Amino acid sequence: MPFITQVLLPRRDNLGGPYPLELYERFHARLIARFRGWSRKGQVEGAWLSPSGRLYAEEHWLYEIGHSRADLRFWQSEKERLKNEFGQEEIWIIQYKGRRI
Repeated sequence: MPFITQVLLPRRDNLGGPYPLELYERFHARLIARFRGWSRKGQVEGAWLSPSGRLYAEEHWLYEIGHSRADLRFWQSEKERLKNEFGQEEIWIIQYKGRRI
């Protein structure tokens, strides 16, 4: 059964500045090497409330990658790599089982 993995990557750093293009290019290269492709569905917006009560609004790129195995070990490792590269406490990676039509 095919799988679809979604990855949300921030468009701006914690100070509001854009990330270097090279960060995204390295991510793209890893996806091409591992899965032979990727899709970026576009910009998504979200907000979250910190434990202190401060509201944060953020913009992300939403990526979708189709593949044939769950490959959880790879995605857990990739999540840690992305958290480090983008200086984030959390990176959302969501995986679904799908059906190719």
